[in-house]
Amino acid sequence: MNEIGQSAAGSWRSRLRSNDHEITSRLRQLYGDDTTILESRRLILQQAVDTFIEVYGPDREVIVSRAPGRVNLLGNHVDHRGGHVNYMAINRDTILVASVNDDDTVRLANANTDRFSASEFRISELLPPDKRGAWLTYIENIDLADEKWENYIRAPILYLQDQYPDQGILGIDLAVAGDVPIAAGLSSSSTLVVIAFNAAARMNDLKIPREQQAEFCGAAEWYVGTRGGSGDHAAILYSKRQTLLHLRFFPLVMEEVPFPSGYRVVACNSCVEHAPPGIFNERIATYEIGLQMIKKANPDIADRLVHLRDLNTETTGKSVSEIYALVGQLPIRASRDEIREVLVECTTELDTLFSLHPEPHDGYRIRQVIMFGIGECARSQEGGRLLKAGDLKGFGKLKQLSHDGDRQFQFSAGSDTSVDNKISDSEIEALIADSLPLVGQSGGYDCSCTELDELTDIARSVEGCLGAGLTGGGLGGCVLALVEEDAVGSLVEAINAGYYRPHDLPDSSLVCANSEGACIV
Repeated sequence: MNEIGQSAAGSWRSRLRSNDHEITSRLRQLYGDDTTILESRRLILQQAVDTFIEVYGPDREVIVSRAPGRVNLLGNHVDHRGGHVNYMAINRDTILVASVNDDDTVRLANANTDRFSASEFRISELLPPDKRGAWLTYIENIDLADEKWENYIRAPILYLQDQYPDQGILGIDLAVAGDVPIAAGLSSSSTLVVIAFNAAARMNDLKIPREQQAEFCGAAEWYVGTRGGSGDHAAILYSKRQTLLHLRFFPLVMEEVPFPSGYRVVACNSCVEHAPPGIFNERIATYEIGLQMIKKANPDIADRLVHLRDLNTETTGKSVSEIYALVGQLPIRASRDEIREVLVECTTELDTLFSLHPEPHDGYRIRQVIMFGIGECARSQEGGRLLKAGDLKGFGKLKQLSHDGDRQFQFSAGSDTSVDNKISDSEIEALIADSLPLVGQSGGYDCSCTELDELTDIARSVEGCLGAGLTGGGLGGCVLALVEEDAVGSLVEAINAGYYRPHDLPDSSLVCANSEGACIV
């Protein structure tokens, strides 16, 4: 795919305003032939270039880095457990216009000045030579109390400096514009990481193999305090138009699956911004704790359980009923003191896990979170098979089961009832007796909220909707609805009538189209 490449910011502006043929052809490569989408992408590029010129002037030589938002149709909360995810990049972007400067300072401007103030940082001041090469130690000892947008730009630039300690990473003057909804579960924050990574790597002539870039960006984003995986970055980097990306890590394996015709994905924004990283880090800690407990209680299979995805019949050699019995060994909930008593040999690991979030007042939800994780790993793998077979109805049913593992409320006839995803001993006994498939076990990750559950149940009530549920970390953000193309209008109107208008909110649904993954434009 041919890049436009580097040229003066003023030249970029002139060409964007004049609908330059080369730029139009480039946009068609990235987004397809829909003229409405092409015009919206041209305008967001122009906004980023105009912001750069306003701050730094028109004469600087610049490159333009773009990264699309993404949706994960199935495989929530398991990319960092080795589970599959089913992603597609969408026609919303974050754009970075950047020029090298003559010091090691990074200066940042944002088109959205009402929300994001300009700032700057010096690379050598934040990460001096004596602290390079020990990334985990470094990020565990920094204080990022302020949730600044610049932290997502800092992350990949500082990680590049950490990984290349003897090469001084060049300073950059940059401007950002974008229209990926913020804190909506569409990875707006990770798009910042990816655009800055691509720009800084290019400007410093650093050749990081493509297959390693997603994990590189994932490790970099730990800088901001989250301890998630690299699935979002992989989707942003590797997606292709007209396809869904079925992938997993450890090692990275990707498969491009054609998106079946006649169906659309609608992202319905709850307009509730998702929670800070503490609760997500708590759930990740719960995964680690539960797996370590199972390994300790079952030394015969401990060496086979490298990742949570390995807790299945094929890897362990155990039956489905025996898998449920393993889960039944876990406590329903446990305090930190109780966990330390069981895992006395894991003191250092537990200290690290516990340092990243406050202790939950009612204990860690160990049994239900592990059940969700192994069920979701099974669902997300099966989902890839169903997509390849064109079985969107079967895929939609798995999407419903996935959301039910996050569900907090059930809406029916205008009222809501709270949901408890706790898994009792009697429920475990019933599963052991019936040998029901792992793919059907929702468990209880519990990262939905009232608004997401309401949106999900409204979407599911529409004829032609095959499945709906949250995307991203949850606790706010978007619900994805997989819907027959002819029913898109009905679904959008149902969401407007049942959610946006009653809550006095603007129509915030997005009918998604596929786009290419991140690149230098």
